[in-house]
Amino acid sequence: MFDGTEGSQMAFWTCRETAASAEHVHAYDEYMLVVEGCYTLFIDGQRIPVRAGEEYVIPRGVAHSGEVLAGTRTIHAFGGHRADRVAVAS
Repeated sequence: MFDGTEGSQMAFWTCRETAASAEHVHAYDEYMLVVEGCYTLFIDGQRIPVRAGEEYVIPRGVAHSGEVLAGTRTIHAFGGHRADRVAVAS
């Protein structure tokens, strides 16, 4: 996860096992690029497979969920704060 100075974030994720996300909404736009594998979005009852080399923009306020296959790698750019960092004990 990388934090932008204006509050945006960018995430580079590798999914080690097949997983699903519950439906949710962001107060900011989300840009997603699939580097390897497939990430299937569900928006307004539509199933939208996003495969390696493809990209998708989810506008703010749009309810969405997803399924990702094991081994899938994605890059996400969020127009706002998406995730908090986990503190690492020293």
